[in-house]
Amino acid sequence: MLAKVNPQKSLQEHISDCLCIFKRFIAHRKMDCIELSKKAQISEERLIEGLFYCVAYHDHGKATLPFQMKIRGNGNSNCSHSLDSLPFIESQVKNNSLYKELPELQLETLVVASHHSRLHPDKFSNWRTKMPPQYYNEYLIDVEDFICESYFDFFNREKTAFTFPKLNKPNYYIINKQFSVFKDIYPEDAVLRDIFSFLKAGMHYCDWWGSGGNFSKKFNVDNIYDPLKQSTLNRIQKKDSEKGFLPRKRIVWHDFQKKSSNLKGDSFLIAPTGSGKTEASLLWAQNNIENHRLLYLLPTMTTTNKMRERMTDIFGNDNVALVHGTSRFLLHEELDDDYINFNYKMKEMSSFFYPINVSTVDQMLFSLFHSSQWETRNDALQNSLTILDEIHAYDPYTLGLIIEAMKRAGQRSKICVISATLPDIIKETIEHETGRQFSHVEDKQYNNRVKLTINIEDEKIEDCIEQVLSSFNNGKKILIIANTVAKSIEIYSKIVEMLDESPLFVGEKETLDQVLLFHSQFIFNHRRIREDRLEKLPEGPFIAVTTQVVEVSLDIDFDELHTEAAPIDSLIQRFGRVNRNRLKSVICPAYVYQVDSPRPYNDINIIRFSLTLLESAGKEPSEFVLRNLVNQLYDDGYYTKIETGLQKAESKVYDVISQRRYLYTGKLFDDDIAAYTRESDYPTETCIPIEFQNEVEELDPLDRIGYHLRIPKWMYEKNKYETNGEIRYISLHYDSLRGITSNVPFLCI
Repeated sequence: MLAKVNPQKSLQEHISDCLCIFKRFIAHRKMDCIELSKKAQISEERLIEGLFYCVAYHDHGKATLPFQMKIRGNGNSNCSHSLDSLPFIESQVKNNSLYKELPELQLETLVVASHHSRLHPDKFSNWRTKMPPQYYNEYLIDVEDFICESYFDFFNREKTAFTFPKLNKPNYYIINKQFSVFKDIYPEDAVLRDIFSFLKAGMHYCDWWGSGGNFSKKFNVDNIYDPLKQSTLNRIQKKDSEKGFLPRKRIVWHDFQKKSSNLKGDSFLIAPTGSGKTEASLLWAQNNIENHRLLYLLPTMTTTNKMRERMTDIFGNDNVALVHGTSRFLLHEELDDDYINFNYKMKEMSSFFYPINVSTVDQMLFSLFHSSQWETRNDALQNSLTILDEIHAYDPYTLGLIIEAMKRAGQRSKICVISATLPDIIKETIEHETGRQFSHVEDKQYNNRVKLTINIEDEKIEDCIEQVLSSFNNGKKILIIANTVAKSIEIYSKIVEMLDESPLFVGEKETLDQVLLFHSQFIFNHRRIREDRLEKLPEGPFIAVTTQVVEVSLDIDFDELHTEAAPIDSLIQRFGRVNRNRLKSVICPAYVYQVDSPRPYNDINIIRFSLTLLESAGKEPSEFVLRNLVNQLYDDGYYTKIETGLQKAESKVYDVISQRRYLYTGKLFDDDIAAYTRESDYPTETCIPIEFQNEVEELDPLDRIGYHLRIPKWMYEKNKYETNGEIRYISLHYDSLRGITSNVPFLCI
């Protein structure tokens, strides 16, 4: 009675494998079971028993003639083993509800029904009149004996009697009856989300790991300190060697990092850019880990990719997941797996099943809206160490969603918020709204350090070119940050035109050897090339013209900065890309230029006030003085905006969860993502430049992601080309050095 092929496994063998994982899972999650059972006012043993039943009966629908024909490749047998398993799980749990307030609700039945696909009101509706298939009853009776033995072996008592189902009406009736109970679920029943999440996550662990034979796979890493120490030492020794220094033989942690390593519970870690916040957060994690997995959440895919590289360097590929909108594309190039193993890894990553999960914050926030995998992600929120990096980068609405997630996190979860520029008003709001008590640690080692001379110019940034070329001729590495894509392209084009006059320009204009443009409107493949180039700058002079895409988490270091005016927290992030290593004997210049428009920011007055604050700090402000400017900008008056964001987030989450009856899973499509988790006046669309059409249509859908481009929605609507199935093209010329342009490509003329 086959349950699996390649390699072949019988149904009983598969159940046995899954129950082996079940025992490991319960041992690992013992403390979570205790907490959840108290919260739900059910016995711990009944909760664990519920998961046992899910695992034991989830595949009984495979012991049918249609499935056995299908798995052997005999004809096009139409069947659903999830649906056909329902009579057996229902028979076991129908008079023993996990949730006493709704005695007709069978959470275990819903888990089995949805263990291969999402739970939604129309599930199995195509089968509403189809009678049950032919079951192999004698085999299932033998399997029941095995289940009873396994139950006794684990619980040390006899299992509740099981009545073999009659199988005399459509199996759809079972799920339809459950859906009819959903009308009686109300806000006070919200604990159902956590019970269902726990059961569904446990079911997936047991099924996926059992199917893959992963009987020794790690749920978490216990030892963070030793691999972190070795990896940090390796990085420092490499930098020492590159500078011609004698490599250091041991690590000496900063005082800030030592203090972080002694913290227990929720914490705020505040430190300047490049001062070792990541290491500090991992030292915090080492001191708090108790069978926890680690979630490392960041604001962008770029920052997430870079952090994942660091984490794999510390913990190894097998322990680190990457989760964001294009991670599947990135990893299919990297992981040398067959299709089945690759898909299993992707499912486990998207479920946050790895010991270390590096993800955009959006992926966690989607669980609030009951998108795909919301159950496993909500379960992860209950028992993880969560590090929220660069939290200053979020708008008030997204911050409100993050706070909603914190409010729903379990008592065993612990949260570490790290930032270089975190206003007190945001810290106070997080503590007040979540009811969680945070420890505060701030890095004071560099408080009095001065690393920049700040010059506030009267001109616009396009007037910087003469100064930039002069610095280039003196062998400097110069970073230029414009606020808009159009402005960055304009400056880059002027610099390229004038480079021939420089005696130090030895490359070709049409390469990235000595001058580079980087903004958000490059195709994905070209963005990756630029990210890598910025972190591995060549010897000699170099000019990078960018937008705010470089503000967070890229490990880059320049000698000179030219930037358009922006809110003070953004400016401080930009300052952090210059003189990053803080050589005591070096003070680097930073030039800040005037702007007429607030774009992409919303308020020109905030930008002007930021310049006033910056001017008041003097030409050579210390890092402490710079950080304190953030509190002066975001004072109590800013709380009105935060409060609006909180209210909008709370209302939207409540509406969606209520609409989906606390248990259903909805759909989120690519175009909906920004609307759910980010509030922006500049919505975008994903498309592909028409010039790539011929090569793109030869590729499989996964490889096409490398040609994806995100542009403003108005630009797409104005210039969209005919679609080809799921592929959306734009009829604007794409330049490999400049990105999308305003020109019409030749083939569209």
